[in-house]
Amino acid sequence: MLGAVTTALPTPAVAVTPSQRDRRARILRAATELLESREYERIQIRDVAEGAGVALGTLYRYFPSKEQLFAHVLQDWGATFEARAPRPGEGAATDAERLERALRAAVRAFERHPNFFRLITVLEVVRDPLVTDPYGRYSEGFHAALRATLRDVHPDDVDAVTTLAASLLSNLLRAWAHGRISGAEVHRRVQHGVRVIFAGARPARR
Repeated sequence: MLGAVTTALPTPAVAVTPSQRDRRARILRAATELLESREYERIQIRDVAEGAGVALGTLYRYFPSKEQLFAHVLQDWGATFEARAPRPGEGAATDAERLERALRAAVRAFERHPNFFRLITVLEVVRDPLVTDPYGRYSEGFHAALRATLRDVHPDDVDAVTTLAASLLSNLLRAWAHGRISGAEVHRRVQHGVRVIFAGARPARR
């Protein structure tokens, strides 16, 4: 099991003026583009600064560490999934169908951008609050997207169903990221897992 990583870094500068917000946005955009084509460990901060057209010192004023920068990249990327997640009444008749669609959409997103899932495995063990806060917003946004698919589940059970579904997806994606199962198998097990969540496990044949 990986140990927690602790850091003590300066507080990032707040982008107040339009030019500051533009520089910060360019940094995030450059980091996102690099992550789409390169694994997190292979990205150098100076490459991000060059891609954003800012000085290295400027980048560090907004994002004092690489982990902080990419936690915000993950948060912004996750928001695009939340916006695309199926809502109640959008082409699916049941909560199970809507939840399965949402989980499959997440799988497809990570299949297109596998480096983003690998980034999650890096950030989830960092204990710097300036990393855990945006990472937590990413995680909460994903859980909110799953909760939004549950229209008919009893309110007391929504969090349990959401947690089970998110845990199922996380475990399957880890196996996929390590090459133990294929993407097609992830989709198959998502479908089966959602059926078990809603219908329960079948008794063994005797």
